[in-house]
Amino acid sequence: MRILDSIVSTDREATFALLKQLAVGVAKLFAPHCEVVIHDFGDLERSIIQIEGNISGRKVVGGATDLLLTQARNGNTVRDFYNYQTFLPNGREMKSCTMFLRDDDGRAYGAFCINLDIGIFAGFHRMLGDFLTLESDSEVSETLSDDIQRTIHIMLIEAVNEIGAELPIMSKEDKIDLIARLDEKGAFQVKRAVPLIAEELGLSRSTIYNYLTKARVKAEADSQNGA
Repeated sequence: MRILDSIVSTDREATFALLKQLAVGVAKLFAPHCEVVIHDFGDLERSIIQIEGNISGRKVVGGATDLLLTQARNGNTVRDFYNYQTFLPNGREMKSCTMFLRDDDGRAYGAFCINLDIGIFAGFHRMLGDFLTLESDSEVSETLSDDIQRTIHIMLIEAVNEIGAELPIMSKEDKIDLIARLDEKGAFQVKRAVPLIAEELGLSRSTIYNYLTKARVKAEADSQNGA
């Protein structure tokens, strides 16, 4: 029995030794925002046997956390915990992982814990959220370009998308609707609009003028009917 206990003790010591080495590497990799803590459940009042990158202000021979005490008390150490929210005593926000060390019978004898200080990142996240927030009910959009040909092209594509059609298969009615939408968007305030749109659609300038006239007549009729 003593031999078996000695073997088990030696295995655990080897595991703790390896984890202590790993703790140093992880803490240094994510410094100064990372803390790694190793617990030995042999004495829950003094369970901390290693702490690297100290953020929480705890010390070696410090006691187990409320989570560890609760899980150990309930025997609920079958699963590990990843990416859960934790807090320092001063309210500072953290993100943590707790992985239990288990013997051959599945009983936990320790824990390997990684704690990340995300307070500063949470602040940046909120700041970015405020910075990137748009008016939810805004229907305004804009493409910042000083190339009028590109601007007309973008307006044309937007109008095509609004219609839900594709240029190669558009009917005459769709084309008149397209011209009407471009007129509403103000495209024809540009002197070069007609030749640019004619080239995009593969139509003659006279056809564009014809469609524009039809679109405006229809818009005027609709306006009078709605008055």
